[in-house]
Amino acid sequence: MINIALFGASGKMGRALIEESKKVESIEINNFIVSESSKYLGKDVGENFYDEPSEEIFTSYPNKPFDCIIDFATEINFEARLEIYKKLNKPLLFCATGINQNQLENLKLLAEKFPVFIAPNTSILTALMTKFLTHIPQIEDSFQIKISEKHHKSKIDSPSGTAILLANAVNFDTNKVESLREGDQGNWHKVSISNEFEELELKHSSRNRSIYAQGALNIVKWFYQKPKNLYYMQTLIEDIYE
Repeated sequence: MINIALFGASGKMGRALIEESKKVESIEINNFIVSESSKYLGKDVGENFYDEPSEEIFTSYPNKPFDCIIDFATEINFEARLEIYKKLNKPLLFCATGINQNQLENLKLLAEKFPVFIAPNTSILTALMTKFLTHIPQIEDSFQIKISEKHHKSKIDSPSGTAILLANAVNFDTNKVESLREGDQGNWHKVSISNEFEELELKHSSRNRSIYAQGALNIVKWFYQKPKNLYYMQTLIEDIYE
């Protein structure tokens, strides 16, 4: 059994991960971590998510032995979480988005002590889309590129971490990404590549958060016993599919 300490447990992705983990026999979330200022701190997980009591409580620090951390929290309180990760010294799957470049570099430094997997998007199809896009700058520099994305209205960061990932793959200015924030769920990312003769449009869409929760759980199974290093979705794809 792989035991997980879930940071951001009270959020929408946290709930999706908890629900999907119940379908996976080899993984159990046994630490439900929220910030010290969270309204959920000290409250029963089951009562707040499923209207029935459980034996699980939201805490601000892991209180049970575990094998791997999954972080689906926001960029808020990132530095405090970073210090916790240093103390815990456990494999970390970091899925939060919205952190700045300096924070990202500090996160990467943790890989000198334990394995760190950075995945702003845990979808295999999105990873394959990103890998394909890395070939575009090598083919022709006259293409015009447009990147747009849509997320639910409560998403804080804009553009999304995935949009930034796609933009970096084609050397596109992230400030030119078109971002929409509307509705309660579902999202898409679209990349258009064209010149005066032809156009290629790539689009990935998801109907709910389950696909990202499933992706995170699959990453953990592949990743949690790896040696200390930095890992990405492209690392996983190269290892499994190539």
